[in-house]
Amino acid sequence: MRFPYKKLAGKLLPVVQIELKGSEWVSYDAYVDSGAGYSIFHSDVADDLEIKLEDGEKTYITVGDGSQIIAYLHKILVKIANQEFMACIGFSERLGIGFNIIGQSDIFDRFKICFDGKEKLVEFHPKD
Repeated sequence: MRFPYKKLAGKLLPVVQIELKGSEWVSYDAYVDSGAGYSIFHSDVADDLEIKLEDGEKTYITVGDGSQIIAYLHKILVKIANQEFMACIGFSERLGIGFNIIGQSDIFDRFKICFDGKEKLVEFHPKD
């Protein structure tokens, strides 16, 4: 599935729609970050999904400036590129950027992901 880049923080970036399942499905835009180990969403997303933040596995995530933030990891049902599966998603009150991040764990394992900077597209191809 091909996703055109979207404007984020004043730039065209690889941003895709992902659905997360809490008490119901909710859609979010998230930046596809091949350098991120985990997918990290703002803690208010956990609230939207009616997930208790602290019930997840507490971990420390190193962010771009080298500092660490606390995140709580939860296994939840996600849907991306017409594929539905369980994935480890982190939620953090300290995510200091204005957008959610799709990282490698459980998501990059399921797809071949191609970034086309020239055409401003990101493609997700399910692995067999």
